[in-house]
Amino acid sequence: MTPLRIIALCSCIFSFGWSFQPSISTHNQIRAGTQLNVVKPEGNNVSSRRDLFEAVAKSALVSSVLVGLPNPSFAAVATPAELKKLQLGHSRVRYLLTNWEKLTETCNNKAMSDTEAKQVVRTENGGGGFCDKNPLVVQEYLGYKSTDDPLFKADKLMLKAVPLIDESVMDEADYVDLVEQYRDKADQVSLLAYTSSWGEANPNGGKETVDEYLETTRQVVLETESLLRKIMAALKLEVLEPSVNKK
Repeated sequence: MTPLRIIALCSCIFSFGWSFQPSISTHNQIRAGTQLNVVKPEGNNVSSRRDLFEAVAKSALVSSVLVGLPNPSFAAVATPAELKKLQLGHSRVRYLLTNWEKLTETCNNKAMSDTEAKQVVRTENGGGGFCDKNPLVVQEYLGYKSTDDPLFKADKLMLKAVPLIDESVMDEADYVDLVEQYRDKADQVSLLAYTSSWGEANPNGGKETVDEYLETTRQVVLETESLLRKIMAALKLEVLEPSVNKK
């Protein structure tokens, strides 16, 4: 087992993947003012992470020589059934992007929970009714709403698949870095969807602000889909047609 695979397996255990629900204080900081200020990673972050991987890999190599490596059950490689979740999750993300307006906006009344009812933006439509914009639906397709979703804690599954990487596509260091980028983007999507969901309840908020946040969310979902596609390519997983199916 190579040092980078050791790192990946350790990351499976210690990295968190719980549903992202920002605190009220974080939410208020983000919503201060009306301008969007999406934080982008600095250019040297990627190289810094890679340097960190290499440094830890060297330490792991020394440790493995001195004390030997155990073979616990959690070190099992991802199974074909588990990898299928990445394919299904990617298919659902593509379905979300293909049907963005349909899924994030529903006109006329619909059944919804009390929480959803408070976190929608109502806009006029031509029929005299109203449309509900519900950005929280985006979280459902990225694995942040249910443990049954194919992309729930997807980063842990991706790291379990390190031994299956097609090295003609990329090496282990690049793959692990790609997984980190995917997790960062997915978290960003969840945060943007949560923030936009408060709509006109936000200070200085309004329909235009919500529309702007929704469009920014869509752009980040596009970036997330691209990263997920690259990860699947490294694992030689077939890209499925857009679908809402979870199984």
